[in-house]
Amino acid sequence: MQISRWLLLFLWLLFQPNGSFAAGAGSPGAVQQEKVELRNTPLKPGEATSSRSQTAHITARINGHQSIEYLIDARTGQSLELDIQSSNSQASYHVTAPAAPRALHKGRGHHSHFIATLPRDGTYRVLIYLMHNAAQDGESADFALNIRLRNPG
Repeated sequence: MQISRWLLLFLWLLFQPNGSFAAGAGSPGAVQQEKVELRNTPLKPGEATSSRSQTAHITARINGHQSIEYLIDARTGQSLELDIQSSNSQASYHVTAPAAPRALHKGRGHHSHFIATLPRDGTYRVLIYLMHNAAQDGESADFALNIRLRNPG
């Protein structure tokens, strides 16, 4: 039966620890969302105001199936740079563009770097989580996320 397969797929997605569906706030697989507040970086002598960049530095910890999704508002043509350092090599992340069906980038490990020119206006999402086996074992990861958003030019 076709309906049964769709129902099974939906239920499977619903209970995925790091999927886009969450069982609810406070549950072990719930995704915590945080809007990133970027701050203007000071201009260097002789630097044009159009080349101004904004930055944020975030430190946090994830445990087990917990994940944190950082929301970053950006515009087409801006450059997004992420530098992630983690205490656990099984810490992973993926970056998703607004209205995109799949991740723009996936990375993991103790130290990971990502840079891209953004394809569209909107809210970009950076989801940080532990790989399934590490999450199942109840591992945790301390991490530092450095974000830089640069204007084109």
